[in-house]
Amino acid sequence: MRIPFRHLFRILLIFISTAVSSSLMGQGRYGFFTPKVDSICQSTLELIRIKQSLMAQQYQVDQDVQQIENTIEVMNRHLGEARNERQAIDSELAAINRHLDSLTPKRPDGPRPKENIIDILNERISFNGAYGLSINQLALSNWAAGGESSWAAKTFANFSLIYHIRTFEQKLTGNFAFGIARFADRRIEKQDDKIDLTYALTFDSKTQWNLSMVATFNTQFANGYKYPNDSTLISTFFAPAYLTVSAGYSFKTKDERFQIFMSPMAGKVTFVMNQELADKGSFGVKKGYYDQDSVWIPGEHIAPALGVNVITNYKQPIGKSITYTTMLNVFYNYAERRDDDRLPLDVNWENNINFSITKYLSTLLFVHLKYDHNTTFPVYETIEGVETVVDNVPKLQFKESLGIAFIHKF
Repeated sequence: MRIPFRHLFRILLIFISTAVSSSLMGQGRYGFFTPKVDSICQSTLELIRIKQSLMAQQYQVDQDVQQIENTIEVMNRHLGEARNERQAIDSELAAINRHLDSLTPKRPDGPRPKENIIDILNERISFNGAYGLSINQLALSNWAAGGESSWAAKTFANFSLIYHIRTFEQKLTGNFAFGIARFADRRIEKQDDKIDLTYALTFDSKTQWNLSMVATFNTQFANGYKYPNDSTLISTFFAPAYLTVSAGYSFKTKDERFQIFMSPMAGKVTFVMNQELADKGSFGVKKGYYDQDSVWIPGEHIAPALGVNVITNYKQPIGKSITYTTMLNVFYNYAERRDDDRLPLDVNWENNINFSITKYLSTLLFVHLKYDHNTTFPVYETIEGVETVVDNVPKLQFKESLGIAFIHKF
């Protein structure tokens, strides 16, 4: 039987593959292979193993690359979201800055000027006050009940200067007044005369109670006489004058309508610089006298005192056009020892009611009560038909005025 060539070729290929596979499986080699063919087969098998190892490594590397690419994709996605959020925040900040710029006044172009002493003082200093003229008039003609025509005028001024730095506040206030009255017989009398200055240094503790030091000074402008007798001098400039220095605590309400200052130890000095009044012992100074050798010892000009000082201020609006203000100053001299029953107490109580008519026109009612244990008044008794001074005692002093006032505030 004749076998085709193609079948022989297939059988030969099967034989060769079987021999090669047997060699790979560890079986013995066929003895008909030459050494050269055997070497080629071994090299081929080694290359196949290397290729398989490289393909396995390539697969692992492809897996790692795919994982890294996935991670990068996720990070890029988060990075895009973060960039979008940042862009949104930048847009909102830009809108807010534009709104703030629209609210802030534009300053002129160029370098900003350095702060000078004037700008600093304007920020720390507050100054306000008022001044005006008050007029009263009375006309009588054939008035059965009696009386005397007169007119009176009073000029007044007050101011408040506040300087605030860090936790300290300094406040200087002044009240001045001078008034005269003229009667039908052309007699002129002084009706009001005062110089009141107050300096306060306060440590601002950010509460309603603060440590304070207060100094007050009071005197007058012109001579005062025992009217209607204008030849008897009873007071003048710096006679008397009062200087009070106190240290203590102050309290004020949040709206600052009510304020009180209390000092357990305050020094008060009374000055009587006019020798004539000092020799009389006016206002509590030691009066002049003749010693045992008939030598005149002039009166002293100064009378010191130590005591308790309380100052109260209150302001209350009444409706839209009425304002009531009051100031009460009490000084109790606990260092003075007296043989009489006179209480060593000084009281100064001022009350003002302002009825506003227009911006510059007001009606002013002023009531002043005063008690000074060193200011005495004569007590008269009729002895054998003659009025005779039998004693000098302190009395409650009262003053009241009502008039139309022209006021300008600043």
